[in-house]
Amino acid sequence: MKESLAEKIWPVVQPILQKNKKYAGRPEFDIFRTLSGILYVLESGTKWRLLPSEYGKPSTIHGKFMRWVRSGIIDNIFEVIRSHYIEHSDSFKNWCAVDASNSKAPYARFGGKSSTDRGKRGIKKNILVDIKGAPLAVSISPGNQHDSKALMSLLRQVEHIKQASLVIVAADSAYDSVNERKKSAELGFVLHAATNKRRRKDIPVIKPKGRWRVEATHSWLNNFRSVKICYAKCQEAFLGFLLLACSIQLFRMI
Repeated sequence: MKESLAEKIWPVVQPILQKNKKYAGRPEFDIFRTLSGILYVLESGTKWRLLPSEYGKPSTIHGKFMRWVRSGIIDNIFEVIRSHYIEHSDSFKNWCAVDASNSKAPYARFGGKSSTDRGKRGIKKNILVDIKGAPLAVSISPGNQHDSKALMSLLRQVEHIKQASLVIVAADSAYDSVNERKKSAELGFVLHAATNKRRRKDIPVIKPKGRWRVEATHSWLNNFRSVKICYAKCQEAFLGFLLLACSIQLFRMI
């Protein structure tokens, strides 16, 4: 029988989840079934209340997910899998790429008017990938926030794990800014952004190679339907789903 996603990732996440298990009070609901239910919602994009009964009571699974998000357990899962990937890969030596992708967010309180969807409410998923397309840093922002505003947040997330003193950051023209280049250099990164023709018309157009890798990663992540469209109301819930999706993608690339 084919292994489920939860079964594949269980050996890695079990120590993290068991470490945070409560041993006082009423017995805790089965952790593996909880993880399976959360991953089912992540992949299918179904509403919590429509979660199949085999995973347990929807309110229990949703409540556990939010507790894992707020207590930092989801962040720990991502960091552990990312560290494991870095240990077994040398692809984050001197190159990475950043980009943002827009998602519809009809209920998100943290969303903004999307520039790509006729001003409807939306959000942006900002990610940084290595040369293989592995998502090493992630953040979310309102749909009306400029892409470059998330750059420093992404770079700070990987500043301590980069494997070279200087790392090239390939980006599109939205990141073409003297100020962003200066701040990137302070963290040990060389921002190589495509030329923004509206800002600089008197120089040759620069088109960094390899940026398609980050676009491909956005496409991979959109296979998780709870990430492709943001149905979450609060920012921490959607970020939890996005971190889980990135964790699974990293796990598959190890």
